[in-house]
Amino acid sequence: MFENIKPGDEIEVRWKYQLLNGILISKNHDFMIIKLKNGYNLAIDYSHIQSLNVISENKPLKLTREEIRGSGKKVTIIGTGGTIASYVDYSTGAVKPLENAQDVLYAEPDLLKLGDIDAEVLFNIFSEDMNQKYWKILAKKVYEKISEGNGVVVAHGTDTMSFSASALSFLIENPSAPIIFTGSQRSSDRPSSDAYFNLLGAVKVAQSDLGEVAVVMHSSMNDDYLSIHRAVKVRKMHTSRRDAFKSINAEIIGTISKDLDVNMQDYKKVKKDEMHLYENLSEKVGLVYYYPGMEKELLLKFLDRNDGLIIAGTGLGHISNDYIEDIKNIIDEGKIIAMTSQCLYGSVNLNVYSTGRRLIEAGVIPLGDMLPEVAYIKLSFLLGNFGQDDAKVLLAKNLRGELNERRKE
Repeated sequence: MFENIKPGDEIEVRWKYQLLNGILISKNHDFMIIKLKNGYNLAIDYSHIQSLNVISENKPLKLTREEIRGSGKKVTIIGTGGTIASYVDYSTGAVKPLENAQDVLYAEPDLLKLGDIDAEVLFNIFSEDMNQKYWKILAKKVYEKISEGNGVVVAHGTDTMSFSASALSFLIENPSAPIIFTGSQRSSDRPSSDAYFNLLGAVKVAQSDLGEVAVVMHSSMNDDYLSIHRAVKVRKMHTSRRDAFKSINAEIIGTISKDLDVNMQDYKKVKKDEMHLYENLSEKVGLVYYYPGMEKELLLKFLDRNDGLIIAGTGLGHISNDYIEDIKNIIDEGKIIAMTSQCLYGSVNLNVYSTGRRLIEAGVIPLGDMLPEVAYIKLSFLLGNFGQDDAKVLLAKNLRGELNERRKE
């Protein structure tokens, strides 16, 4: 009954006294997976199948991959893991990363119509496992691809996407082609998945003249528009909504319509300036969110273990006055301490209240409207590639659009 059916066939199955109709996705010795008309995937064990009929056989396209390819610029999709490159393991019910990025490519043949699209897996990890080691490897791979003239799309888990996108913003100076991060809040087996639209939109932007790192994700809960965010100004602001990503203290670069029309404004275009790859990131950098009642020893331990520390302070950039004398002594020893705000919107201003003025006198560097995680990545980049004195000066300067020159209220 099951030997002659193949993936792509439309089948009608009577299973556990239910009549089901769908497309066969795959099968093994124990069960088959079909995509129902409502968009959901369903795993069906053979032992409970009463009957099976093939409604229509899958007829593979006779066109070759080369014939399908569109005329658009070449783009390489680099898989790193995350929900966008995940599937449901029906034997356990767990969500697992795909083992081959080509699976994503061939599962979505419309991608090939956009141009010469290739895909490869660089990592197969969840985004919470990202760190400096992986960012350096990713930056090197992306640099190689854009040096060949390819636009690049990085398929990445959403939880730490802004960290990774920021890392590549600093590590690759004057990119010669677009570097686009995208992800998915919902895995591709779900009818409400945002993976397909996000990936198509990201590829379209990767074929443009954008000369910086950007993040492409849903603009709303609907499938009407995608937003193009500057990598150093974007943040995930909701745990599960499809429109979780928002530009903070900045306007979006542009939008992508459902018809894949790209509209961008006020963006950095690819220039003839020489591209440069920085290959180091310091791991001796910390990020601390201050809270009332925080033990001083905890802060001092962070400072003892690291060469630099980003503090996300309250309001305009404050911490307890009880810490300031210790902070001054540590800064005098040569370490870098800088202040951001956990409010996210708005800017640090250490000149308004006495606590802030004392922090300035102690040597704390105010970082304007820079996001805490971006400041953390930037300090890691600076300490990995420049001396301590240069790092102090460059930290408060706008290098990649991470710091607005004019503060927005």
